[in-house]
Amino acid sequence: MIMAGSLPSSTYASADEPIFATTHDAIIFDSSCLNSTSCVGERVEHLVEYYGADWCEPCELIEEEIEALNRSDTFVIQHHPSVVDTSFLSASKLRFENEHRLLFLPSLVIDGEELLTGSSQALELSNILSQRSTSFSGLSNIKLVNGSLTWNASQGDQVSVWRTESIDHPNRNRTHPTLATGMMQFNASNGSGNISNLIEDFNGSLVVMLEQTGVYRLVAPMSAVVGVELYDGTDTGQIMGTQGMSPGQRASLWTGILIAALAPALYMRWNLSKKVIPEEE
Repeated sequence: MIMAGSLPSSTYASADEPIFATTHDAIIFDSSCLNSTSCVGERVEHLVEYYGADWCEPCELIEEEIEALNRSDTFVIQHHPSVVDTSFLSASKLRFENEHRLLFLPSLVIDGEELLTGSSQALELSNILSQRSTSFSGLSNIKLVNGSLTWNASQGDQVSVWRTESIDHPNRNRTHPTLATGMMQFNASNGSGNISNLIEDFNGSLVVMLEQTGVYRLVAPMSAVVGVELYDGTDTGQIMGTQGMSPGQRASLWTGILIAALAPALYMRWNLSKKVIPEEE
């Protein structure tokens, strides 16, 4: 399920100047309070968006690591962007391709800023969260009453509401505890949105995100090790590496370094080729 209210018409100021996306705030609502007179959400310190698939073997290790986090200050949204999954969600695929610009499964996006790819990097999640601090803010007076979500937004231009539920894994004797199963979006300046369809027969958690729309500029944490066992799907975009460099940029950099290292030897070889060897008497 993906629905939209009145959204910003463009994520680009011009063809050459992209507006980078930002996660300003993240509020969690538990379905247990939906029947109360007023349902008030709770802000989290860290929001992790995990991209995996049921057919992805390294993903199982990552999911076990996530379930063992035992952190009350962190919420994990599990996205299934692969169309071959029975739990596939088109909104997750669009976020994977267009907003986070990722290539590989598994991938973890931390607080909308840092990226971990592959099973080796993802196993560093707990350590990286312990070293991070966030200052999520921007949403105030946010309440959910009778299917109507109201808020005040001091920044950003979009409010995204993700529904997450516990869904059984189709092949293994386990569950996905917070799998994204629906999403709605609204213009942040509207101050309200009707999410009745999103919470019908609902038992899980709602994640309300205040964002600046655009393309996220993700970087790898400096403490993360190089990831392995990457599962490449279709060519969905560009994965950003250390210090915001793409693979193409890194390849160009290393090519330049190798040429610079070989330059002295090439110069000496050229000089030797120019010398005239005297004829033997």
